[in-house]
Amino acid sequence: MEEEEDPLAGLSQTDAEQLAAARLDAVESAGALLDGPTVGMKAEEAEDTPTPEYDVGKVEADALLDDGPLEPSIDHSELNVVVHEDVADLADPLASAPVVGDVPEEIEFENDDA
Repeated sequence: MEEEEDPLAGLSQTDAEQLAAARLDAVESAGALLDGPTVGMKAEEAEDTPTPEYDVGKVEADALLDDGPLEPSIDHSELNVVVHEDVADLADPLASAPVVGDVPEEIEFENDDA
């Protein structure tokens, strides 16, 4: 099993104490945010912006808990699917890409070990 490095290695005692105090302050601040009051949002402030082609409309909450199919039952698994019969027909997006840098051609390195 690997030994973990001490994150305080190389720090003076004063620096280590300051780091520990800063970490404790950060943890306490985060805890205070989590323990603080819950900020509610009014219904008129919330935006209802579903993607129209995926939205089936208004649904009663009881219908979501029911194991039966929702009405209308719409299958969105094939929505916005593009089928390419032959990928050779697709354009190469890198065909017109310029070579950037000071070496515009491929470089072969010699290997002495081979």
